[in-house]
This record gives sequence, C-alpha cells and structure tokens, in this order.
Amino acid sequence: MQLQGSPGLVLGWNSDADNTYHGLVLGWNTDIDNPDHVYVMLVSPATMAVVDALATAALTVVIPPFLIILVTVLVLASLGKSLGLRQKYVQFLLKVFEDGNRILVKKFGRQRLKKEFTRSGEEENDEDDEEEEQVTNDVICRDKLVLRPTIDKDDTEGQHMQREFELGDCLDYIRTGMEAIVDDEVTKRFSAEELTSWNFLTRTNCQYEFISVRLTIFWVVGFILRYFFLLPLRILILLIGMVVMVTCTYVVGCLPESKTKRKLNSSVSVFCFDFLSGALSLVCTYHNQENVPRRGICVANHTTPIDVLVLACDNTYDMVGQRHGGFLGIFQRALSRASAHIWFERSESKDRFAVARRLKEHVEDPDKLPILIFPEGTCINNTSVMQFKKGTFEVGGIIYPVAIKYDPRFGDAFWNSSKESMISYIYMMMTSWAIVCDVWYLPPMTRRESESSIDFANRVKAEIARQGGLVDLVWDGGLKRSAPKIEWKHQYQQLFSKRLKVLNVNSEKKVEKVE
Repeated sequence: MQLQGSPGLVLGWNSDADNTYHGLVLGWNTDIDNPDHVYVMLVSPATMAVVDALATAALTVVIPPFLIILVTVLVLASLGKSLGLRQKYVQFLLKVFEDGNRILVKKFGRQRLKKEFTRSGEEENDEDDEEEEQVTNDVICRDKLVLRPTIDKDDTEGQHMQREFELGDCLDYIRTGMEAIVDDEVTKRFSAEELTSWNFLTRTNCQYEFISVRLTIFWVVGFILRYFFLLPLRILILLIGMVVMVTCTYVVGCLPESKTKRKLNSSVSVFCFDFLSGALSLVCTYHNQENVPRRGICVANHTTPIDVLVLACDNTYDMVGQRHGGFLGIFQRALSRASAHIWFERSESKDRFAVARRLKEHVEDPDKLPILIFPEGTCINNTSVMQFKKGTFEVGGIIYPVAIKYDPRFGDAFWNSSKESMISYIYMMMTSWAIVCDVWYLPPMTRRESESSIDFANRVKAEIARQGGLVDLVWDGGLKRSAPKIEWKHQYQQLFSKRLKVLNVNSEKKVEKVE
C-alpha cells in the first residue's frame, strides 16, 4: 500500500508486489507522533466504476436538455418570439401552491375551527363585556392611526369651548403613540410583504415543521429545480445578456444622431431587456397598451430596480435615477452610450438643479424618448405608494402614470437596499420561482389650472394606488433611511399646545364671570 500526505487526511492507492491496482485508498491519521498509524478505507474498482457510471448518466440526462433549452431561448429571443414556456411554468406552480395550501388547510383547519367555535361560545357567554371588548380590539386599527386626537362628531365647537381642560384630553395622543410603536403603517412598508400561504421557499418560512410527505417532496424537488437547474441556466442567460447589451449599445452609440439611430436603439433596447428577463423567468402582463407613453414623462410606483426591466421589455425609455457603481453601474454606463439617460448623485445639491434643467429640456425635445421616473425616490414593498417628490411635476408636460403590482407568491421582488447588496439581491431573485407582475398603463394626465405641483403629484399617486390595489400613504419614503424631520414634531406639538391654551383661556374666562 502506498500513501501520500501528512498527518490528517491521506490519499493513496492499493497495489500488490506486481503493481496490480486494486482500488483507491482514503486514509486519515490521528496520531501526529506516529505517522504510521493510519486508518484507511479502500474504495474498490467496482465501486468507483458504479460512481463513474452514475455521474456519466447524470451528465448525459441533464446536460443535453440544458443546452437545448439554452439554445432555444437564445434563438427565440433574437427573433423576438416566445414558446410561452414561462406562462405554462407559472400556471403549473399555481397548481402546486394550491395543492400545498389544501394540505395546510386540511392539517390545521380543524384546529382553527375549534378555536373559532370556542371563541364564539365565549362571546355569547360574555355579552355584558362586548362593548369593552370592542374598545380593546379597536387598538391597532389602521384606519384610526392618526396624528391628531379624534373629536367626537356630536360635540359642537361651542360645547368644546365651554368645558375645562381635563387629563383625558391627552389620552388620544398617548393612544396614537402606542399604536404607532406597536404597529405603524410606515416602517412595515420597508420590509418584505407577508404571505398568506407558504410558497415552498425557505426564506419565507425559516422554521422547519414536518407537515406531510407530499409537502416535503414538493420542497425537495423545488430546491433541486431552482438551485441545480434554473440557477445555472439563469446565470448563463444573465452573462450572455450583459455581453449582448454592452455590445449592442456600443454599436448604437457609435452611430450619428438620426432617426435611424433612434429606431435602432428602440429595437435593440427592447430586445436586450427581453433577453435579460429570461434570467429571472419574468412573466409580465401589460394592460391598456393604448396608453403606452410615447413622449413626456412616465411615472410609476417603485419596488425594485427590476421595475426598469419590467417596463423596458414593452417600450423604450430614457431614465432618470441615482448613479450607481458595481453591477448596476455596468448597465447604466452601457445604456448611456445609446441614449440620453440622466444619472445624478442624490447627495449633491448642484446635481439637483442640473437634473431639473436637463429634465425640462428633455421633455421639450420632440425627438427624445419618454423619460421614466420613480417619484417615490426609494423602493417600497409593493403594498403601498408613498409620497411623490414634487420636482417631477413642476417640469410641465404630459404625465403618463403606470401602476406595477408584483405577485409575491412566486418571489418577493422588493429590494431592501439598506440591508441587501445588489449582488445578494440578484441572487435571491435568481433562486426564486419566477417574477410575476401586472402593469397598467393609465390615461395621460396634465396639470390643471391653479393646481399646485404637490396636489398634482398626489392626484397622480392616488390613481396609481387605486389601479394597482395599493395603499395611498402621505409619508415620505425617505424615512427608510433617515429620522423624521424635527419640524414635523414641532408642528404637532404646537397644535397640541394651542388646544391646551384655548381650553385654559376658556376656563379663566369662566372663573372671571363667576367672580
């Protein structure tokens, strides 16, 4: 027996005096002082032959379909065609999710029914405490999360002025503060959306609990499919797509400004983004395409950098956004070669004025593409629309609202940029089932006479929220990274102090009349 290595793991082979090979030897030595004491495990030629045969069979089964699918995707993408495999894949996943949900309901349904039955019995027995229970359950009601204390509608202004200040006048403020601490409507928009049922992704259910053999099989098969088949295929598509985009935009950028260049840029842009969408198994449904932007400004709610990919697969845009480095910066530099995109540094005030000027010039140029802007300025988890920055709506021109709604069952598209890097986010997207979304093109809107830019922004935001089924919030998305402005606190402190002052003055007048 011949062994090579040092104390620890040893590799060798077994042979007779005539050097006849008998197999591979794996050995390990636990005694450093005596290196001759080696525990060995002989792997026979027959075992090695079986392992080699299994590996060859696996490669024979996996590699050809993998290459066939890859070549098919490349050819169809170059022709702008599709076999509809993504749609069929998503429909199949829906059936799997429904089957899994039925298993969960069957497992836990009886327990929930027992709880509901017990709860209803307790409510019938405790009719006297019903009003008190309703008051208790009224806490953390989203519709009642207010910044100012509620005033009873039955109280007229005169009646309110006639009573003296009481300690209970500040209880509404205390209640509002406690509700905001327990469950406010702002910070929850900066974290992943909660699912009503499990989608067989470990990231949405970190605590393993055995429920049934069928669910376990679904999860194991899905894990193998996503990480050992879809992930390599998607990475390859992403790399090829990046090379294709950089090459195409470079060629287009070398052409002189003309109508031919603009048409070629539109065709190349849609082709490249549609090709890259294969890296995420993107399935997008576009509604009301008669309202697709052709000029002016296109505004949309912002959930992820993939928003650009979703919209660019159907139309060509020039973009306005923060300048990035790294992986995302590659795309920004490539796109800038072929068209007039506007990138800026958010922290520099000089860039803001330059962006406003360039934005106005862009809108007034009839030969320029529609410019895509996300007025929220940050990514929200696709459950709401937060405050739109007014700068976009001061430029003038036609505004084309677009509502984007993702289906979180197949993969959460939200990017929490304060916790995740771009690379880790792309990895999460590429190991999801798919990215499925709906896009609604809304009718163009213009600013009314005597309408302020803030009112116009709120009107556009309300339309996007209504169409996308999102919550319309007045809060600034900048709260994701910074604390509330001190002026906001002072504003509501002054309102409360004025209320106390009015009550105290009224009380003093009442005392004077008595005297």
